[in-house]
Amino acid sequence: MSTASDLREAIDVQVDELIHTYTREIVGQQVHQIEKQVRARIDEVIETIVRNTVTNIDFQPGSISTSSIDWTDFKLTTSNIQDYRKISGIEDLSETVELTLLDGAVVAENSIITKDIITDRLEVNEDLQLSDLIYNSIRDRIINEIPVPEVQKVPEQKDWSFKIGEIEAKIDVNQKRQEHLKQLEVSGEAVLSDVLYTTPGNKRVGINTLEPSDALTVWDSETEVVIGKHKSQEGYIGTRRRQDLNIGANNKVGIVVRSDGNVEINNLQLTGRMISASDSIPGAAAKTGDLVLNNKPLPGGYIGWVCLDGIKWTGWGKIQE
Repeated sequence: MSTASDLREAIDVQVDELIHTYTREIVGQQVHQIEKQVRARIDEVIETIVRNTVTNIDFQPGSISTSSIDWTDFKLTTSNIQDYRKISGIEDLSETVELTLLDGAVVAENSIITKDIITDRLEVNEDLQLSDLIYNSIRDRIINEIPVPEVQKVPEQKDWSFKIGEIEAKIDVNQKRQEHLKQLEVSGEAVLSDVLYTTPGNKRVGINTLEPSDALTVWDSETEVVIGKHKSQEGYIGTRRRQDLNIGANNKVGIVVRSDGNVEINNLQLTGRMISASDSIPGAAAKTGDLVLNNKPLPGGYIGWVCLDGIKWTGWGKIQE
């Protein structure tokens, strides 16, 4: 029969077991969390150490063999080369491809400018125009390569001057052709002899100016004359500035258009009649019907005089007093 002490001892044993079980569960959970935090911290420390080591490492020249580098898909462009336009012996000022290297051929996309040409074979598809330097070089080569016939008895050199004369004549013709253009077509902006200027943008032409204000603008020193559009369906010949415009012939001014819009005409012929002005009645001969305006009209006088015949004049347009 169990006693009270036996019952208490059994309860104590169960309580101890429960305490140990609960303790293991609590400690196990904390240990797992601690391990996770420790691993994360170790990884962070290792990553920092490796990053600092790789960033600050100083590779000595030649310490890495080129055979240890993966060159697959590696491309060398001009952006990888510092000052690639300043390579010794080559000066590249082009914006587009001007020279193409092929297997067995070199293609020049545009004109070739050179001091001398040395080649075994020269093919020309169009007219050949030679400078004096190239001409002299070719002539010297022709002279040196002309075989001199050997005569056993009397050595004699053949006269090749006529051949040289033909070559000189051909070169002279080519040079003259080069001086004169039969046709000139320019698609962009152009300046000829520092005088004539054209540009396709605003479809204007300027003479002695790079800033034409009308379809045709002519500058002579400080004076501007233009030809262009005044408004819809109306043209304009004159000046856009505060300048007088003289119109005449034989270097004599007949009409003066003032900058304020007034027009002056020295001698006007209207439907066959001459119209002029005078301070007094004319005394010179004129044609019948010619008019002379009175420069000093007074009350009781005339607006002007009209020629009746020869030197016969009479007043017209009585001014009331």
